[in-house]
Amino acid sequence: MRFFRDALAFSTLVSAAFLLAQAPAVAAEPDPDEAVAPEETPAPVDPPPAQPTAPPTEKAEAKKKDDLDKLLEHASPGGGLLGGWGDRYTERERSFPYVEHHGYFRFRADFFHNGHLSTVIPGDAGSGTSGIPAPLTENAYNNSDSDVSSQVGTEDAKVIASANIRFRYQPTFHVAESLRIKATFDILDNLVLGSTPDFAGNSARPDVPLSAFAQSQAPPSAGVNGFSDSIRVKEAYGEFQPAFLIRVGRQASSWGLGILANPGNEVDSDFGDYTDRALLLFKVFGVYVAGMWDYVYSGAVTDDPTQNFGQPKDLGNADDVSQYTVAIFQRPLSEKDQAERRVSVYEKFEPAFDWGIYSVFRSQDFDLDLDSQKLVLQQGGLPAYDNIGLVPRNAFVVIPDLWLRYEQRFDFMSGIRVELEIAGIIGSIDNIKSELGSGTSSRDIQQFGGALEIQYNYDRLDIGLDAGFATGDSAEGFGVLDRNTLSEPDGSPNTKVTNFKFDRDYHVDLLLFREVIGTVTNAVYIKPWIAYDLFEGPEDTLGFRLDIEYAQALESAATPGNSSFLGFEGDIRAYYHDKSGFMFDLEMGFLFPGGAFDYRPVDNTNNRDAEFAFTLQSRLTMKF
Repeated sequence: MRFFRDALAFSTLVSAAFLLAQAPAVAAEPDPDEAVAPEETPAPVDPPPAQPTAPPTEKAEAKKKDDLDKLLEHASPGGGLLGGWGDRYTERERSFPYVEHHGYFRFRADFFHNGHLSTVIPGDAGSGTSGIPAPLTENAYNNSDSDVSSQVGTEDAKVIASANIRFRYQPTFHVAESLRIKATFDILDNLVLGSTPDFAGNSARPDVPLSAFAQSQAPPSAGVNGFSDSIRVKEAYGEFQPAFLIRVGRQASSWGLGILANPGNEVDSDFGDYTDRALLLFKVFGVYVAGMWDYVYSGAVTDDPTQNFGQPKDLGNADDVSQYTVAIFQRPLSEKDQAERRVSVYEKFEPAFDWGIYSVFRSQDFDLDLDSQKLVLQQGGLPAYDNIGLVPRNAFVVIPDLWLRYEQRFDFMSGIRVELEIAGIIGSIDNIKSELGSGTSSRDIQQFGGALEIQYNYDRLDIGLDAGFATGDSAEGFGVLDRNTLSEPDGSPNTKVTNFKFDRDYHVDLLLFREVIGTVTNAVYIKPWIAYDLFEGPEDTLGFRLDIEYAQALESAATPGNSSFLGFEGDIRAYYHDKSGFMFDLEMGFLFPGGAFDYRPVDNTNNRDAEFAFTLQSRLTMKF
């Protein structure tokens, strides 16, 4: 009997080897993110001419396939028939650990004509009403009475142009099924091309005394030839996700449309909000609940540049900025929920409604007295433990935020999206001074802002309307790139801070809010737009978009020209996006500034009216 069993096993092995030899070759394991083409059927073998064979029926072919599938099933490692060879022909799960790679390389060129709105008076350091500076030939030094400045003179220059790059790398290290480590590295982050020439002026190159003779670009290094290093680590955090999610480390902060917390994930973003956070996320009855403990500011620590190793310690909690955040929301997060949402919206044409409530509680009792440290630094020493002073702050703010999103497809051709975010910052601070002995000055904080986006899609045509508002302040200076809000126009203390500021990565336009003011603040705006995609296929996109924006200031006294009219802007964009990750964007912006940007000095001399500004911008992005 044993002989017959051995003979039967041997004949089965030979049959399996013969069938496998006739089967098509199996390619390497495909990338799960790429589409897999169907296997090619092997060419049939011609039968001998003397014995023609009828073509096999579908039933016979199906039986042959079933027999082969059964044989391969028994040939799997569990069956033990082929001694492990069969795992080449079965679908294998990805083994751990492995790395998932994402990121992009961006080349961006900008051209600004009259970005300073012609309100800069050559030689007058206090002039100008735009966040875009005038060319260097217009500054006070180059227009003074010195012999050096006479060689430069004023040319009434209006053009600023440059190019910059960024390589962002965002790997995810999958340690196990429920354990991940993520990071974001920016390499040559927004590096202005040509800004780090290798010559004696910014490096130890005595053989290259002038920049005119530079033959190479030196790697940027903070404190040597620039303000930042070649590589900047933006994020580093770990995730553990069994039935809930735990995330700890430095991570991007994101919520809603992004007017309050914006991670800066768009390829044209420049900033990004990052927080040191411990997060717990879980789901209850279909609703997500997240609790976050944020390390906003730890105050003084024992970090010492003379000690290269060891663990720095926080010198107490009195000077810390404590922040606790709670988010309750409903929207698809998992791949399963997102797949169900796509079926519901795009196949069944059912409406989808998402919502969320985001609440932040921030407080600080004491703060570092910077003057006590400055005194020690001026004497040539480091701030020692006994020289670090504290000042009372007694600051507390509550930041509520409501986010709503409605989406519906009416048919395969048309649909609509409506998204809204409203936020507020409410609180107070008892002492804004940095010295203990000079008295205190308190501030009440009441700031509100909101943004609305409406988008209607019909085939390749998109029509939208964006609108928003941000409360202003009567104090002098209403922007982000100009002045502070510590005093009223008459010089009296500003006791109530009410100027809400949108996150700077929430882009509304190309010039008015993004560059001239810095972001949306002390304003209400409305912007209709229209876009058209010339291609029908979903793989490649070639299209155009036109935006028309009108903006008004809510507090005219805070504007440089004491006027509420901010101006009109028109933006035109042409774009091509390829399925491979290549993207090219070309944008033009036309700003007709209002009286809010007129230059009106106190003595009412040398008045200047704001004039037309233009920008041309291009981006070449390779995304993976």
